[in-house]
This record gives sequence, C-alpha cells and structure tokens, in this order.
Amino acid sequence: MKVYLVRHGECGHDAFAERGPALTPTGVEQARSAGAFLRAQGAHLDAVLTSGYLRAEQTAQTMLETLGGGPEPVASPDFTPSGDPETMRAILTRIPAKEILVVGHMCSIGELARTLCLHAPLIFGHCTTVALEGCGNEWKLLWFKDFGKEYGK
Repeated sequence: MKVYLVRHGECGHDAFAERGPALTPTGVEQARSAGAFLRAQGAHLDAVLTSGYLRAEQTAQTMLETLGGGPEPVASPDFTPSGDPETMRAILTRIPAKEILVVGHMCSIGELARTLCLHAPLIFGHCTTVALEGCGNEWKLLWFKDFGKEYGK
C-alpha cells in the first residue's frame, strides 16, 4: 500500500468560520503543484481522506482536479488537527486500497507520518507531500516534497 500524506495548502485566518478558513490563492497553487507532482509520480488513488475542515477539503479537491479525477474525498473526524496518530494508522490499515491520499493538518499529519515511518518528517509546511509504502509495521519513506517552500511560505 502507498500512502500520500499532505498538509493542507496555505489558508486565510478566519478562525471563526464554521469549518475553518478557506485556502488563499497561494494555497490553491500549492495544491495544484502537489497534484501535478503526484500525477508525475504515477499516482493512481483508490481512496482520499480529509479532516472535514474546509482547507483540507479544498486542498484534496484541487489536487484531484489536477490529477484528472479520482475517488470522492471522505471526511473523517479522526483526521482533524488533534487526531490521534495511532487511530489514524489503524484506519489506514483497514482500508482496502493500494494508494491512499490523506490531507490533514500540521500536527496530526506529521505525527501520523512519524508513527508509520521513523524516517518521515515530523514538521509539514503547507502542502508538504510525503509518500510512504508499506503494510502493518513495515513502512518506508519513498519521497517527500515541500510545496510551501516553492511559494516562499
């Protein structure tokens, strides 16, 4: 199984919005770049998970548009900023898919990455994308790319 872990793109500061702030134009461009990079890597997604926050859903949707389509994203309350990495790991291992995209948040997505693979980064910039491959307790880091740096963020 391959898992692509992505932190959402740059977002606004409307913390009082019901589902959190939306992506900024820079965040949309970051998500397009991440989607184009996944396409160039030959990604063929079977499942897409998000936190349900607007910025994560917009990042996933923009990436899917750039990829040329894919499965409908599924929002999970377990993938929120305060999500438990062991719970997220358990969910991932139960999904019958070969390639999964998870769009989450700075703290929880880094903790999930590190829970799966000790070589994965812990700190994710906006739209940092990490590819991991494995099963059960055996995971390896394939690559990671920080799209936030490309936009000066």
